[in-house]
Amino acid sequence: MSPPCQPYTRIGLKQGSQDGRAKSFLHLLEVLKGMQHRPKYILVENVKGFEISDSRDMLVETLEQCDYAFQEFLLTPLQLGIPNSRMRYYLLAKLKPLTFASEVTKIILGHIPFSHHMSFDFIDQRKGGITNEQQLLDGMTVAIEPLSTYLESSVDTNVYNVPDKVLLKHGHVFDIVLPNSHRSCCFTKGYSHYVEATGSVLQMNTSLNVISVFEEAATAKENGETEKQLALLQSLQLRYFTPREVANLMGFPEKFTFPDSSSLKQRYRTLGNSINVRLVSELMRYLLKEVSENTEA
Repeated sequence: MSPPCQPYTRIGLKQGSQDGRAKSFLHLLEVLKGMQHRPKYILVENVKGFEISDSRDMLVETLEQCDYAFQEFLLTPLQLGIPNSRMRYYLLAKLKPLTFASEVTKIILGHIPFSHHMSFDFIDQRKGGITNEQQLLDGMTVAIEPLSTYLESSVDTNVYNVPDKVLLKHGHVFDIVLPNSHRSCCFTKGYSHYVEATGSVLQMNTSLNVISVFEEAATAKENGETEKQLALLQSLQLRYFTPREVANLMGFPEKFTFPDSSSLKQRYRTLGNSINVRLVSELMRYLLKEVSENTEA
């Protein structure tokens, strides 16, 4: 289950179960209570913030009433070496007498027991904000790959370059990364449509210092030199990640494709509402793992 995230997101109103968009999830909880043959396994995913909501409390209460054992997690793809921050809340539940391979706890875990790839907690020690990449790398127990590993070799810049209008008006709020960077921000359904907190953009001209360029552009703007300001910003060659590149960062297999009839906006919205496939596959392995099995995943 993946309930609508808007009632719990950090940029929303955080109304929890009082938000109309939470009704479908609350309805499923009522359905679960009334089921004669309940599912043996349940996986729930939502944004970070769900864990402190009243909806989460209602979920846990329902699972206890329905005789489920469950474990909660807060996990990010960075723990798999994927250069993308997408911290999410997860809950795994098993209908008793089924049990987990590791004893369940009353705390939210930051790792997956017995996982070769995610057996250590993610601790974000960056003091300079999300852009402090070196502190991120120094604090990781796994090597984070460069973004270049996930990029397409050929991209139509006419489609994916950031439009001039957006550069001039909102360029200063973009989270800008390079192909050799080891991080990117979470991609949301508003990517390419909205600017702030919807995902990173790529600087393809790696020879320029982005801070210096924006400082020069700001000076040009103050002096009323709009053409110079635009030329400076254009020199960075900023572009959006393509849907295929976002899908790569989300762990989708190479054979995954979108219907030809889907628009660019629809593809970004779909990915923004999706899960990280590789991370969830780690959770699924643990969910299905039996106590008697060898503890090595």
